[in-house]
Amino acid sequence: MSFGNIIQHFRRRILQPSPSPSLSQILFFQPSPLLSRSYTNSTSSLLSSQLSLQLSSKQYIKTFIVSGLLFGISLILYENSTSRRINKAVQKGTLPKLYISRNQYYPRPQVLEQLKKIFTPQKYSRPFYIIYGKDGIEKSTLIKMASREVGQGVIYVDIPLSSDNCYFGREFAKAMNIDISWLSDDDDKEQWKKALSAFEKAAKVYKAKYGRPLVIIYDNVDRLIPRNTDILDKLQSSVTESSNKGKYIAVFVSSEYSVLQRMRSRGHWTDMDFFEIGDLTEEESIGYLVDKKDIKEEEAKKIYEFAGGCLNDLDVMTNYLFFGKSFEDAKLMIKTEVEDKFGRAELLPGGKYYEVGRKIINALLNSKEICFSELWKFSNFSESDNKFLNLNLFEYHPKTHKITLQSKSIECYLRENANKFIN
Repeated sequence: MSFGNIIQHFRRRILQPSPSPSLSQILFFQPSPLLSRSYTNSTSSLLSSQLSLQLSSKQYIKTFIVSGLLFGISLILYENSTSRRINKAVQKGTLPKLYISRNQYYPRPQVLEQLKKIFTPQKYSRPFYIIYGKDGIEKSTLIKMASREVGQGVIYVDIPLSSDNCYFGREFAKAMNIDISWLSDDDDKEQWKKALSAFEKAAKVYKAKYGRPLVIIYDNVDRLIPRNTDILDKLQSSVTESSNKGKYIAVFVSSEYSVLQRMRSRGHWTDMDFFEIGDLTEEESIGYLVDKKDIKEEEAKKIYEFAGGCLNDLDVMTNYLFFGKSFEDAKLMIKTEVEDKFGRAELLPGGKYYEVGRKIINALLNSKEICFSELWKFSNFSESDNKFLNLNLFEYHPKTHKITLQSKSIECYLRENANKFIN
């Protein structure tokens, strides 16, 4: 039977079903006497043929429906497979959400462009970067904006505040678009290792396909110190392993000297590079206060002279003014906060680090900055004393290995209390 006849039969029997054939119809198709088969056999054969064809048509419909269902299920399973979900994350990029209003954000195009260069690897890019800067200068905001603008091939992982490594695993898996809802609590604690392994595999596939490495950003790595130092070590060693080298670039974002100290102590000097996000310039600071905070220009200049270009300090100062405090009252409150910091750091008279701290402070007030290596020239200074570099009073600059006072407000406090700190 030709294909055309089958279609006609399908329409007649399935779409427009007719009653069973009459005897006259059967006789109409009676075979020639020349055939050897009997009349009875011919009639039975014709009925069997029609029944078989009708059954085949129903089977075709069932097969078509079942095939469609299987195809749909297969497509759903494929789209939700781990490899497909990871591939989507890599192709699109994480595109982290920004929770900041226009009044809070001040554009820094030069910093943004530099970050975008780091997130768009070139032939001679380093295997990993450390983006460094003190708290309160909007590092995370700038990094999120740059990663969103680059998009493809940039994975952003925000390390959570909790020191429990299961929360880091969840954030890592979330960034990689991995479903972990089925994991037990015990599995959850090791999820970060599975997410890292999945990322390493994806990086190799991505490099082979596009000819350039993936980029992964670990923001707020300070939160891994000191309880989860082993995780930080593994993240660092992964990117420098021979099997992964050149396949992806890792970016570690930190505000703490302890992170730099830890990562540098493990070697790989030639594999790392630094980018420091610093304070606003005087022009940027005044522009921020005038445009975003509605401060008059003369008042803005006075604020900058005292607070400097740290966005957090500028915000604190303007908040005091908005709550009705005078400029002098606002200065006094900030100086009180600075003195509390010196007390917690044991740098006030009678404190554990007062003598060595006083010598360092004198050197900084005289020359604005000193080399890190010069610290060892001061008597009573030891490796354990490095911890006061993490107490938001001094600032370490990894690119130049210099140390400065962290803010202008700290310098103002020290000069006004010269009898305590200056020889």
